[in-house]
Amino acid sequence: MRLAIMTVLAALAFTAAADEVQIQKDAPERYTVKKGDTLWGISERFLKNPWKWPEVWQLNREQIRNPHLIYPGDTVILIRGAQPRLVLERGLKTVKLSPQVRAEPIAKEEEAIPSIPYEAIAHLLNQGGVIAADDLAAAPRVLGGREDRVLYAAGDQVYASAGDETVPRWEIVRQGKAVVDPDSGETLGHLLEHVGMMRMVRPGAPALFQIERTAQEVVERDRLQPHFGSSPMQFVPRAPERPVEARVAAVLGGGQGAGAYATVVLNKGHQDGLEPGHVLGVYQTGRSLADPRCMRAEKLAFLSGAVPPTELECQAAREGAAALPEARVGVVFVYRVFKRAAYALVMKSEVPVYVKDAVRNP
Repeated sequence: MRLAIMTVLAALAFTAAADEVQIQKDAPERYTVKKGDTLWGISERFLKNPWKWPEVWQLNREQIRNPHLIYPGDTVILIRGAQPRLVLERGLKTVKLSPQVRAEPIAKEEEAIPSIPYEAIAHLLNQGGVIAADDLAAAPRVLGGREDRVLYAAGDQVYASAGDETVPRWEIVRQGKAVVDPDSGETLGHLLEHVGMMRMVRPGAPALFQIERTAQEVVERDRLQPHFGSSPMQFVPRAPERPVEARVAAVLGGGQGAGAYATVVLNKGHQDGLEPGHVLGVYQTGRSLADPRCMRAEKLAFLSGAVPPTELECQAAREGAAALPEARVGVVFVYRVFKRAAYALVMKSEVPVYVKDAVRNP
């Protein structure tokens, strides 16, 4: 009983220590923000656990959703103590307007630094996505052109069933690979292939559209999604407020493993409480330490021509072998969330991140 109590107390102490804000040993006292910086990059200059950003900034829930923007020229200052915190010294320029002097911000809102490297996700911020088959089937579609043709390209005009005049531009999409839940085997939705972009020329039923650009040729029955421009990048890196248990369901780009700045698809989404800005750890199960005697016997038998151990003998050895403990091998940053899935950028990885890897609170 005493041992059990001590074990629980030790576990609680470890959890508390892991949850503390940890300052980098070489953290600067102040840092001036430069063009090309990101919130994540600046966080790592000061913190060992960058997802603690809201705590050291003492941000409330509303500020996390709509953070004050940080610009090149601003200075981030570290205030040490029992509860370290960061404060911002706003970069100002002085403009002399006779007969008074007025101070104004040096940067415009669109020049604010992004949360994560924009170039790594720009093509995925408002292109493609994950959608349920039923929702895609109900989406507007390309009906064809005046000419009896099968394929259309940039510059062509086509008719489509999209009649919403408030949407200036539309993304042309096509159903792609299914995203399968590694746990249940259920299809969470389908990846959308980006085909092109078009704008409405004349509303109606059907409406007339001009194809602006294409990544591949447009065909009749291609589907349409509203395009409102790039999604906002101003979200704060933070750990989820409640426990998240997810898995990697797919690696975008078709590879088997994902390294730093690659995007993975998680099997959790809006309905599971995921939000843009959530930071999660990637965990891999330790490999089995198979019986070395069996492995050596197999090798020696191959070299000498002796009778090797049977498969049953080796299988029994493998099943009885110890396994290395599960370990955190990377960190991902959720930047786009769908109903039942999410896109997450691999920020760090000691080894490649694979489908079925566990993903949960860091």
